Amino acid sequence: MKLDKPQAIARRNQALGGAVLGMNNCHFTELDRRRNIWWFDIPVSRIQVGQYEWIHLLLHNPQTDQLVHLKITTAFLRENLDNLTVRNAGKRKSTLSLELSADKDSFLKDVRPTASGLGFATFVQA
Repeated sequence: MKLDKPQAIARRNQALGGAVLGMNNCHFTELDRRRNIWWFDIPVSRIQVGQYEWIHLLLHNPQTDQLVHLKITTAFLRENLDNLTVRNAGKRKSTLSLELSADKDSFLKDVRPTASGLGFATFVQA
């Protein structure tokens, strides 16, 4: 089943019982089946102190219709910035680039070649 960001947010908010997720505090992607990853480019400005306390990632697998919700503190991302890949670092439009694995042996680890394999499985929300 194909899902877009507004549909994914609505589905997850319904499961949460309220309007927790919105267009600004949430990022959405579909599984790249060729590489078996979920890929995100998060503006670095969104994780700066004073912006958001949490970043929500919604990861959709169209084959199974599974929707995984990660709730990550921006403090965690800032503390681990050296272990992650930042594209266009120091520029106005710099982004934190994540490639989260869907493989069982490395589930939700950042597998970008320039990253350190940081794991995000502890942030999965029920």
